[in-house]
Amino acid sequence: MEYDLEYNSEREHLIIPEYGRHLQKLVNHCVQLESKEERNKMAHAIVDVMGNLQPHLRDVPDFKHKLWDQLFIMSDFKLDADSPYPQPSKAELTAKPEALPYPKSASKYKFYGNNIQIMIDTALTWEEGELKDALLYAIA
Repeated sequence: MEYDLEYNSEREHLIIPEYGRHLQKLVNHCVQLESKEERNKMAHAIVDVMGNLQPHLRDVPDFKHKLWDQLFIMSDFKLDADSPYPQPSKAELTAKPEALPYPKSASKYKFYGNNIQIMIDTALTWEEGELKDALLYAIA
């Protein structure tokens, strides 16, 4: 007796796993449809199903736009359907963000961090007394 088993490790990689393999197969089928009218009809149906699978997205403003973007991403940008929103580009999603400028301050105590440096500078301006001793104790 032989079983025709299909393991997930042997299947095609899921682009957005939250929607599952059945929806990915629907998207792949939609891409392969010949008629643009049929593709549009099926794409709208897929977006409706995606909305039902992700009900928390309904609270997000412009959630339909997000669903359409995810549909194009799941189709690997191969889907030729009329979307009410502009289709995202692959370069737009893979672009690296700009590097954040980190503050560069030459500090004698940089291994202690910026907050300790501020506390030391503050302690130097205070007059001798009980409060300054308490601050010095907190710094130590």
